[in-house]
Amino acid sequence: MNPILVTGASGFVGGHLVRSLVRQGFDVVSVFHNCPAEEDKRHFRIDLRNTAALEKLFRQFHFSAVMHLAAAGVSREAETLEDAGAVNICATSALARLALAHGVERFVNVGTAFEYRPQAQPMDESTPLGAPNLYGASKAAGWMLLDAMHRLEGLPLVTFRPFSIYGPGENGAKLVPYTILQALAGEPIRLTLGSQVRDYVFVEDVVDALRLGLSAPAAVGKVFNVGSGPAEARSVRRVVEEILEMMGAPPRLCWFDRPTRARCDPPYLVSDPTRAHVELGWRPRVSLADGLARTIDSYKSAAVKELSA
Repeated sequence: MNPILVTGASGFVGGHLVRSLVRQGFDVVSVFHNCPAEEDKRHFRIDLRNTAALEKLFRQFHFSAVMHLAAAGVSREAETLEDAGAVNICATSALARLALAHGVERFVNVGTAFEYRPQAQPMDESTPLGAPNLYGASKAAGWMLLDAMHRLEGLPLVTFRPFSIYGPGENGAKLVPYTILQALAGEPIRLTLGSQVRDYVFVEDVVDALRLGLSAPAAVGKVFNVGSGPAEARSVRRVVEEILEMMGAPPRLCWFDRPTRARCDPPYLVSDPTRAHVELGWRPRVSLADGLARTIDSYKSAAVKELSA
């Protein structure tokens, strides 16, 4: 197989994906942006909006597949209309145009559960789009263009919409690592009321699903939810309480007293992942309890290494 191009390789999921693909024996070429990593013969610092630089890569490597994880506005602090539109819509469609022109066999697009219109029951892939925030809206718009390119021009598109991903290496400002790091330091954990219910899925399970998108014959043209489903869904408050219990940290560290964030935060965001189960043979292997334990251990190990350095 020719090399696989992975965009967003310096991100949380992208980093895990690249390492997993390399372990599996794939030849991976990765593109990253705004990351301290150094370039080499297989890792390139390229802004996704630089179509000429990407064109050069396609001519050089003759990619068999593209796995597109790069996105703008994932965190609310980085969410702007200009960047979201430029990267999640325009640059994404330009990347797909390059993939079409160079005959890639698969274009794996990683979307987000925030593309869906919020509702009070588990969401399957037929749930209407109606994003609650700018990030989700721009990702949905980008997907609509990709889907049109699939239907009209034959783009070999496979789309995944992960729900609440967590695990080792996540941005320290996100809920799970923030809670762990604050508890390790004995510092207060300041949150909203925490009534929002989320569908937590371990990062390694997400990577397993994405890998299946490279080869599953029936996957082209379809969207797949990647989540644990309602059985593993928890409120934000309960997840924080479980982390503190596992760490033996006092509950008094947690204060559910912050005002609701300006970015719309749906009260219920839970997947129905049946299609992935049936058509890809994918199911999450890591329970929330095991995943949290592994994540806590990773941050504890990192803290010990930092102290001994």
